[in-house]
Amino acid sequence: MELKKRLTKIISFHLIFLLFGCAYYSMAGSIPVNIKNVSIPLFNNETVEFELSEKLTSEIIQEISSQNIIKITNDIDSDSIINGSITSVSDGPYVFNNNEQVSEYRFSLSVKVAWIDNTDDSALFEKTFSAFGTYSIDNDPSSDGLDNDNDGIIDGDDSDEFGDSRELAINVAINKIAVDIVNTVLSTW
Repeated sequence: MELKKRLTKIISFHLIFLLFGCAYYSMAGSIPVNIKNVSIPLFNNETVEFELSEKLTSEIIQEISSQNIIKITNDIDSDSIINGSITSVSDGPYVFNNNEQVSEYRFSLSVKVAWIDNTDDSALFEKTFSAFGTYSIDNDPSSDGLDNDNDGIIDGDDSDEFGDSRELAINVAINKIAVDIVNTVLSTW
């Protein structure tokens, strides 16, 4: 009986170390070992939509900071750099009502991004990201019956569904792209 207890403790002890070791490896092990920091200059905006560069760059920085896996720096001698260009935006009908009138629009955004290892100027990834947000021009986002930011909470119960509905759709698209970029950074290696 004593042997069984000891084996159970030893197996449990090793299992805990294995789980924590894998959890650490899955996050920290995904970025190349020579890269300790990243600089993220303001993305280029090739569209006529105002302030997208500032919002997207800021959201990417915030998302990387919240993951706490790589240091963000403004240093020109950084280990790596994430460059990007907003290549297209579009607005178009998304949902029609019974009278065949547009009841919901879709704002779409595409961004071309490259993560460069500055030690040898190699691309860790080059990819185009796209996302969209939906909005209604007839209704206030706080009472339009839509989950404008796709968080599962609607209208008055959602603290960030208010203001200009198109602006909210733009922010939803930007947030999705920022999360996709950071997930790609995490899964590069």
